[in-house]
Order: sequence, then structure tokens, then C-alpha cells
Amino acid sequence: MFETFVLVCMLRDPTVCHTLQDTEGPYKTEQQCQVRAYEIAMELPEYMPEYIATKYKCIDDKEKVDI
Repeated sequence: MFETFVLVCMLRDPTVCHTLQDTEGPYKTEQQCQVRAYEIAMELPEYMPEYIATKYKCIDDKEKVDI
């Protein structure tokens, strides 16, 4: 299972960035995760008009380490 994370940065000051974690996942395939990342990027102007999506990452549950 894959979780989607999208890095968004402020248009006026690209040093101000935030990581968004998708609330609809996790997804069975990495491709589904990637599709969701692009959906988030396309919807971003509606919710955060001062920001732009710059990167995304799909993290496999298997990569996570419980502490």
C-alpha cells in the first residue's frame, strides 16, 4: 500500500514550503498513488491559491519503520 505526500511551496517565497499528506489513501499501487498526487496538484489552486505543488512522493508502507 502506498501513501501520497505532496510538497507545496509559496509562489512569492519558494523557501516557505509545506508537506501535504493525502487523506483518501492508502493506494494499492504506486501508479494509483501518482495519479492522486497529480489530482492534488490540480486541485491545489482552489484550496491554497498562494502555493504551487513542486514535488510528490509515494511511500510504500513496507518502507515505514515503527518506533
